[in-house]
Amino acid sequence: QEKQYPTVVDKPPPAPLPENLWGEEWRFATLSAGKVVEVFTEQPIPILVMPEFLQPINLGLASTVSVPGVVIYGGRQSMRLARWLQEARPAALNYVAGAPDGLVLEAGLVDRWILVTFTDPEVVAAGRVYEQRKQESRGLHFLLVQPDDSGMTFSGFWLLGAED
Repeated sequence: QEKQYPTVVDKPPPAPLPENLWGEEWRFATLSAGKVVEVFTEQPIPILVMPEFLQPINLGLASTVSVPGVVIYGGRQSMRLARWLQEARPAALNYVAGAPDGLVLEAGLVDRWILVTFTDPEVVAAGRVYEQRKQESRGLHFLLVQPDDSGMTFSGFWLLGAED
C-alpha cells in the first residue's frame, strides 16, 4: 500500500501589483453577513463573483456577523483593475505584518500580489482588526472595486474565503 502525500505547491514571494492598475485610494470596510448577498445581487455589477459555498448562510454565519473587506476606488482605472483581478482569480486578501505592513492578494493557485503597503499606525491597527474579523466570519471576506465613493456604480465584487 503506497502512501499518498498531499501535494505541496511552493508559493513565490508576492509581486507588486502593476502600477498602471492601482486605484486612487482604498479602505477597509465591513458588511453584515445578512446583507452581503442582497446588496450586491441587486446591483448591476459587471464582474460579480459570489460562489454559493461562500455565501454566509452556507457557512452558517449569523446575519449580524461583520464580514470584513477591502474597497478600492479605482477612478478611471476601475474597470481595468476589475478585469485584471478577474483574470488573476482572487482567492484571499490577507493583511501581512512586516516592515512595511501590507495587503497581499492570493490568486489562482500560487500567484501572490502586494496590493498596498503601509506604515501608518492607524492603518496597521485597522489591518489587525480586519484579520480578527476574518476569524469571526469563518474566513469570509470581500474585495470591492468601484470608481469612487459615491456608492452609485461598482466595477467588481469578489466574495473570498479563508485559504485551506
